[in-house]
Amino acid sequence: MIQIISRAAFSLAFLGLSTAAAVAQPFAYVANELSNTVSGYTVDSATGALTELTGSPFPAGGHPTTVMATPSGKFVYVTDYYGNAISAYSLNGTKGALFPIAGSPFATGSSPFSLSISPSGKLLYTANYGGGNISAFGINGATGALTPLAGSPFAAGTNPLSLAFTPSGKFLYVSDPGTGTVLAFVVNSGGLTQAPGSPYSAGSYPFGLAVSPSGKYLYVANSNSGNISAYSISNTTGALTQISGSPFATGGQPSAVAVTPSGHFLYIAGGSSNNVYGLRINATTGALTSISNSPFPAGDVPYDVTVSSSGQFAYAVDYYGGQITGYSISSTGALTPLSDSPFTAGAAPASIAFANPAVKSCGALNVSAEATLAPGPYTRQSRGSELWDETLTITNGVTPISGPLSVVLTDLPSSTTTLSGTYPGLTTTYCFSAAGNYVVPIGSLLPPANDDTLLPGEVLSVPFVFETTGGSSVKPTHYKAKLISGALNK
Repeated sequence: MIQIISRAAFSLAFLGLSTAAAVAQPFAYVANELSNTVSGYTVDSATGALTELTGSPFPAGGHPTTVMATPSGKFVYVTDYYGNAISAYSLNGTKGALFPIAGSPFATGSSPFSLSISPSGKLLYTANYGGGNISAFGINGATGALTPLAGSPFAAGTNPLSLAFTPSGKFLYVSDPGTGTVLAFVVNSGGLTQAPGSPYSAGSYPFGLAVSPSGKYLYVANSNSGNISAYSISNTTGALTQISGSPFATGGQPSAVAVTPSGHFLYIAGGSSNNVYGLRINATTGALTSISNSPFPAGDVPYDVTVSSSGQFAYAVDYYGGQITGYSISSTGALTPLSDSPFTAGAAPASIAFANPAVKSCGALNVSAEATLAPGPYTRQSRGSELWDETLTITNGVTPISGPLSVVLTDLPSSTTTLSGTYPGLTTTYCFSAAGNYVVPIGSLLPPANDDTLLPGEVLSVPFVFETTGGSSVKPTHYKAKLISGALNK
């Protein structure tokens, strides 16, 4: 049965709703272990240059080792290795300043070295190196406060060190240098259950790890072996299988791994070699081959490496140099130092992360700045019918967008057109804004495993039916669409 929604039937209004998307300013944050601070920077989207924020560096806990932001860019978290806690901050989206969240710091297990945030932005986990376990928290979407989850902490080998999620949020991987293995966990409502076959053998002292944007491959830096273990990931169980040719030689003492958003290239912080190593990823097999001219010179003991969400720039923090080396990434994957590089950090910078919000606050809602929305052609349902089918195609960028998700339709075909929802499971509770726009919830169209999140590069089809009440000779004209993320405040 087709439910026709008439404009005259609406009495609800969204006051002050604007649909003009604005691109958010990206920020970078660096955890300085020996300064007990977090340095903050703006990132020039054209040149990649880092400019320190007013008020930076910001106080952190004892021996901050890892920094990470939520996908929304609203909150930033830092592990306090000596404090057995997480420092939590809210982010000023205009100036990038960090402000402690009420209740921070939040207690973890012993010696939390790293943390990972689910693609949905709702869950946070810490690898407690001294406790042999993982602490799990729920993230309050409004305040950023952390609440321990039932069953936390979860056992995780002897010395869990680094963490990485798959893009779907279904699986979480942990390196354990104490046993030379990688543990795989299935995430179910925040709880962790080891995947079949876990743990899996790696090299000597497995350190940093990264999952490819496709979710098909896992890469682990074996610090004492000077190589990278590569695995294919089962998309049903999360189990790991070593890729043919693994491990792949790098050199130095690889400590951290980063993959470009395209999934084409992988970069490794080489530690004592004072280099960053670049490798090309075979999209079909996951195998690695060295990029021409690799390795690329870095500063004094590059400890962590990351890639900007645009895929244009890479950054390595130089632990003993107290600085950040920035590079532009060519089409071949080769790295060229930025003209203003290196950039000053605090003492013993150990981790770098970006807060590049996919959404920009807009009245009571958030408007996506990354996703593209393309209305399709109209097709009349039958000869002489006043019903027209049309499909809106949503293609996400490189940042996960957390829900609840809705689409705002503006400039509707005509004042005599009504809208219908006919797709299974989609709530046909359209809201009517003060400006005459439809707001259509689309969360039910996302795969259940997505945890209410539109993943990087994901394509979503939203079918609509329009009815023209001016007669069968009237054909609808195209509308404009915006993707919004957040609670619909009426």
